[in-house]
Amino acid sequence: MSMSKLATVIAGVTFAAASAGGAQAAVLELDLGGAQVFSFTDFIANGNSASGSIMAGRDVSLNGYSVNQNNRDAYGQYSVIAGRDFTHTNGSVQNGATYVGRNSNVDQSGTLAQPVVGGAAPANMGALATSLTQTSQSLAALKATASVEQKWGGIYIAGTGSAVEVIDLNASLLQSGSYYNFSNMAAGATLIFNFSGNSATFSQGYGNFGGYNTLLNFTDATTLNFGVVAQASVLAPHATVVGGGGIDGTVVVNGWNASTTLNAGRSFAAVDVPGLVLPSVVPEAETWAMMLAGLGLVGFIARRRKQA
Repeated sequence: MSMSKLATVIAGVTFAAASAGGAQAAVLELDLGGAQVFSFTDFIANGNSASGSIMAGRDVSLNGYSVNQNNRDAYGQYSVIAGRDFTHTNGSVQNGATYVGRNSNVDQSGTLAQPVVGGAAPANMGALATSLTQTSQSLAALKATASVEQKWGGIYIAGTGSAVEVIDLNASLLQSGSYYNFSNMAAGATLIFNFSGNSATFSQGYGNFGGYNTLLNFTDATTLNFGVVAQASVLAPHATVVGGGGIDGTVVVNGWNASTTLNAGRSFAAVDVPGLVLPSVVPEAETWAMMLAGLGLVGFIARRRKQA
């Protein structure tokens, strides 16, 4: 092992140890390489549209669906990224290229802005899915800062005036509350909603979410049903989206089988979140062995120099 590489490893371990002993904070970012939506498994859509680009770990199947009207490519050039198969009937894939990892079936009624390309995948989607799942779990561990009260047919949420507010809610309230009332919220604040429950149905009352950088985090949910437009980003690593409605933000889900409209106006903005602890990359056994051997070498050299 070279001394420079050893120094890098030691510095990384020292930094991790220092972080563990001090106040925690981390940058929360849904980095999808510019994609608007990332489905870990399949993305199946019948009708409607996505203003930005689509990425799926397995298959993308589009019928009467329009993609990337706003010319917001993923990883520099792609409107669609399908890790496995791509099927396209009617509709159009606009602006960027279409990456397909295995088989492509484009009907004559479907149009592509650029030919289908293969080769090496633009991103390691498996690693990205694992990282985002861990991020969801880390967010769920945050302590709530805002208080919640259900009354008068609505959900009243009082913040602390901070740049970042954490709100704990049971997913059942999404259906029972007809509106949301925010108080003591800083202008443009980041609102992190941690929802509990196995499923969620979005029915009404999301108009005033638009003034905030909002993330709806569903760590446990397996189904999300959108009946209206939610002006928020969504992180639901175990859930499949069904139904119609719309989402105006960045979307990370396990699966997609819906006619839900994807509007690209409110991508989630990266923000520093106090108390957030994101998993660090743990050195492999071989790296630890090299590091220990290198430390021994450093100690040996130091002793020789002292004796000299």
